[in-house]
This record gives sequence, C-alpha cells and structure tokens, in this order.
Amino acid sequence: MKNITLFFIAVIALAAVSAICAARWMSGRTSEPAMAAHEWLHSQLRLTEAQHKALEPIEAQFTGRERILVKQLHAANLDLARIMGEDKAYTPRVAAAVECVHHCMGELQKASIEHVFAMRSVLTPEQSDKLLTLAQRSLEQTQ
Repeated sequence: MKNITLFFIAVIALAAVSAICAARWMSGRTSEPAMAAHEWLHSQLRLTEAQHKALEPIEAQFTGRERILVKQLHAANLDLARIMGEDKAYTPRVAAAVECVHHCMGELQKASIEHVFAMRSVLTPEQSDKLLTLAQRSLEQTQ
C-alpha cells in the first residue's frame, strides 16, 4: 500500500510541476512558486524563446486536460467522503468509490507522463534526455 501511495504522490508532484510550467507559459502573471519552478526548469533545460513558443500549444492542451482531470479527482474524493459518511464501514460502495478515486489519479498520472513525452518533440535530444531524467528523479525521490 505504501508503494501505491508513493506512486500517486509522485504523480501529483509531476502534474504540479507540469501545471506550474503550463501556467507560466500561458499567462504573463505567475505566482512566486510558479515563477521559481519555471525558472528552474528553464535553467535546467535551457529553453530558447522559439522553444517556449513551440511549447505553448502543448502546454495549453495539457492545462485543459489537467483541469478536467483534477476536477474529476476532486469530485471522486467528494463522492468517497459522502459514501464513507453514509455507510460508516468499508462497504462495497466505499470500495467502488476508492477505485474511482484511483482511476482518476491514474488518468492524471497518464496525462502528465504523456505531456512530458509530448514536450520532447520540441526539445533537442540533450534537452529531451534531461527532461526525462528530471521526471524520473521526481518519481524516484517521492518518499
């Protein structure tokens, strides 16, 4: 169970980094953490202005998909909370609601991973390798 929890924490961390970068690229206004994450990613990958521009549609697509998935995950968690309160025991309804939450988390992870691979199409081979290494380290370091 601990490995599953760590896996989903890594998914959320990767999604958060992607979301922060997407938000930075899609708007002129950013929060301090978003700016810091963007600057960190920029310094790590050494993105050119042309690459930033080429990434805009990729980021926009991911941002839209991520927004939907996060809303679905939130709704699934609300449903789980409601069912737990109604059933007051680990019933088949609670188990089904947990599975729904897990499905939503898995879809969010899948979208985040697909986003990383989509970004690679704009990067040089060296940048692409670096992005994969950063994503892998993010997943490995989640404890």
